[in-house]
Amino acid sequence: MEKHVLKAEAITKIYGAKNGLQYKALEGIDLQIGKGEFVGIMGPSGSGKTTLLNIMATIDKQTSGQLEINGVRPASLPDKQLALFRRRELGFIFQDFNLLDTLSIKENIMLPMVLDGLPIKEMERRLDDSAKLLNLTDILNKRTYEISGGQKQRTAIARAMIHQPAILLADELTGSLDSKAAKDVMESLEQLNEQRGSTVLMVTHDPFAASYCRRIVFIRDGKLFSEIRRGSNRQAFFQQILDSLSVLGGNFNEISPSRH
Repeated sequence: MEKHVLKAEAITKIYGAKNGLQYKALEGIDLQIGKGEFVGIMGPSGSGKTTLLNIMATIDKQTSGQLEINGVRPASLPDKQLALFRRRELGFIFQDFNLLDTLSIKENIMLPMVLDGLPIKEMERRLDDSAKLLNLTDILNKRTYEISGGQKQRTAIARAMIHQPAILLADELTGSLDSKAAKDVMESLEQLNEQRGSTVLMVTHDPFAASYCRRIVFIRDGKLFSEIRRGSNRQAFFQQILDSLSVLGGNFNEISPSRH
């Protein structure tokens, strides 16, 4: 049986005020992500995508329902254990890179391993391996202000996966990149998924970025709306995503121009 890295059952999130006003951000979300899957989440503004990602990232807690990551229920962990679980089992990639300007590219990538106290030889082996895969070998000694946006995002991907987390969580990771850099970054993530078997969950507004996923889950008004899977042709999947978005409706003004 396929091993589920992430299992969400009936996830509901209600933001409530003491005066009785409540806002239901998510309702009854069921989602299972198998090991080595590359899954995208799409939906109009305000659909609940970011809330869902924050719950999966253990940054926020669901009001009801169960979330399990690698067999562990994060909601049941005390704060200290949760922080350790987050650091060891989850990898994060953000739109604004979150790199440390005071460190070199090499030091940025190695940071999670330093925190975990890995042996130097093992750190160097993983660094070398990841730098080759993500085409970063030539810029390891540079600082963040000396490299391009695409290189920064590939550095962020390397840092997120260097400690071999159970799942990589990406939030609009091509949001601030031009189309060539976005293509490079998505190809890098795809390679990581295909060659390393990394499990990836990505929230995006961009149909081009989404076309690199193997499966897309659409949400609307806090509920699962539909799901599509990619065949062998990425171009056909791109078109399928555009068709699904038009059926979904809602406000998609954040979508970047279509890029092939």
